[in-house]
Amino acid sequence: MTVPTYPLIIGGADREAEGGATLDVPSPHTGEVIARIASASAADVDAAVGAARAALPAWRALAPLERGAAIARMAALFDQEAGDVARLVHEEMGKPLGEAQAEVARAGEVIHHFAAEAERLWEQYLPAGGGFGRGNHVRGEGIGVVASITPWNFPVALVVWKLAPALAAGCTLVVKPAQEAPLAAWRVCDIARRSGLPDGVVNCVLGDGPPLGEALATHDGVDKVAFTGSRRVAELIAGWAAPRLKALSLELGGHGPLVVLDDADLDVAVDVAATQGFANAGQACYSVNRVLVPRAREAEFLDALRARVATIELGPMATERGFERHRVLLDDARAGGATVEGGEVIEGRRLAPALVTNAGPGVKVVDEEPFTPIVTVMPYDTVDEAVAEANRPDYGLVGYVCGGDLRRTMDVARRLECGTVAVNGWRVVVPHAPYAGWKGSGVGAELGHPGLEAFIRWQHARVLA
Repeated sequence: MTVPTYPLIIGGADREAEGGATLDVPSPHTGEVIARIASASAADVDAAVGAARAALPAWRALAPLERGAAIARMAALFDQEAGDVARLVHEEMGKPLGEAQAEVARAGEVIHHFAAEAERLWEQYLPAGGGFGRGNHVRGEGIGVVASITPWNFPVALVVWKLAPALAAGCTLVVKPAQEAPLAAWRVCDIARRSGLPDGVVNCVLGDGPPLGEALATHDGVDKVAFTGSRRVAELIAGWAAPRLKALSLELGGHGPLVVLDDADLDVAVDVAATQGFANAGQACYSVNRVLVPRAREAEFLDALRARVATIELGPMATERGFERHRVLLDDARAGGATVEGGEVIEGRRLAPALVTNAGPGVKVVDEEPFTPIVTVMPYDTVDEAVAEANRPDYGLVGYVCGGDLRRTMDVARRLECGTVAVNGWRVVVPHAPYAGWKGSGVGAELGHPGLEAFIRWQHARVLA
């Protein structure tokens, strides 16, 4: 079988990496090599940043309506090729095809949304009196060249969340996808190029994460770094960027609590726990990791959740590292006195969903983001106790609440220290609302108008005479 090689995209052209270096991309399903990627060097990063800087003045100077129309053309081409993009996600990182198709469909919604947002970049004027033009003119413009560094678990969505608002704001980009799943992300950049965006507006460098991340975060030609990934890597990126005072957006991990109130519809609560606990084999920052349920309803809830979990079939873990972490977490839970149900290896890197009970603080799966298909169920006696446990870890990305009385349920939702809270349901992300990490889960916001403003710098021109 011929294995395709994916080149770098720099200044609108395909390029080999310096010295012709490549890396293999293995299938998580079979372990076989399904593609090769050009493995960029610091010199390649410099060329990509240079192309983005060269394209910046003209792209930033376009009228908002023109930028919106260009992004809309990209959205249309993305829609046409969505099926192929979803198949790449399935093949390279193991996500079941239905989940991959959903990811790509939601990503398309984001591109369409920011095509429209680009048209709404109005300037503001507050007159001071004494004749036309005098007063305060406030305008925003694209912050500049953006380095977009993205992970493997949502290889399309998390590129689009950065690329679409950055383009709408008038920025140019260098996209660095994860080494583990670079193919669908590369395809997004290729679609941007083929849709007619000017050469150099979207560039893509592939290869080994740490050296390329450092090269981008320290490059004098990069104005902002937009990163999604682990807190450990975010601290490195922030350390590289801080001496140069670069703007940062950091969307990091979570440890999602689901608070089930005593008047909740258990069918809804079970649906939320099972869907968000095991989507993408638990490899999601928005996962439900801890379910806090009234002690009097714990047995009923667990029986219903067990029945639902028995019907779930997971795709393979995307990485060997994640596969091994699953075992470490379950062994630690057992050593801490917890009860583990399921979680066994099915075949290759495919796992059964795991339920953990009788666990509390001090057990890794309760204290650290699992990023594997494990849900821990924890009983509580008072709502204050449940809220305290929900807020205890240094995470604050996504939380969930299920309850009957809406006023009471919303009161609990507002007490959760999370950037997003889903109430009586599980869909978290919509293009028009911000997705933000609180506490150790990040800095800044993506999506919604705050996600657009994250790529804008402001100017106030005060006309006095």
